[in-house]
Amino acid sequence: MIVIAAIFVLPLLVAWFMYSGTIEYKPSATKNLGVLVQPPVPLDWEEAIVLAGNSDIPPAAGKVFNEHWVILYPVPDNCDKDCFREVTDLRQIHRASGRQQSRILIALLIRESANPQTVAMLREVYPVFHLISDLSGSVATALAQAAGDNMAIYLIDPLGNIMMAYPSGSDPNDLKQDLKRLLTWSKLDEQS
Repeated sequence: MIVIAAIFVLPLLVAWFMYSGTIEYKPSATKNLGVLVQPPVPLDWEEAIVLAGNSDIPPAAGKVFNEHWVILYPVPDNCDKDCFREVTDLRQIHRASGRQQSRILIALLIRESANPQTVAMLREVYPVFHLISDLSGSVATALAQAAGDNMAIYLIDPLGNIMMAYPSGSDPNDLKQDLKRLLTWSKLDEQS
């Protein structure tokens, strides 16, 4: 009887000690494949203007973007073949999301003075992309604060926080796996 009681009581005692702080346990590794932004950096979508994308999204898209998981890709001034490869990878990630597609928006941050041919080519790659422009520079400032200049893709939660970043040339499957895990366990975008 003592052994049976210990089997039930011992886990409760360990949990209580961990909760109270008596026992400190921090995992040595995490499962995320991207760079975790700590602390998450808030992003104000109100400064971003949607130039093209889903017709359901108004020009000032703050509220709609804050209700979705957003993959944000700042398009370089000179969008070369590597840039188009990354944009194509984002299209594939969105398509591979299956029934979760409605929870994800992909936003391409372009300069207002971007080459019209580049903009047209980005629209051709995937019409579901949301092309946005950051007129005040606040989005670019938040991205630099979150992870510096060496990151190419950012994952933003439905509360508007930049929470993960991926370097240029990283495996698109890393983002796909992190996003799948987040969509499985998170209900942030289902609060309404």
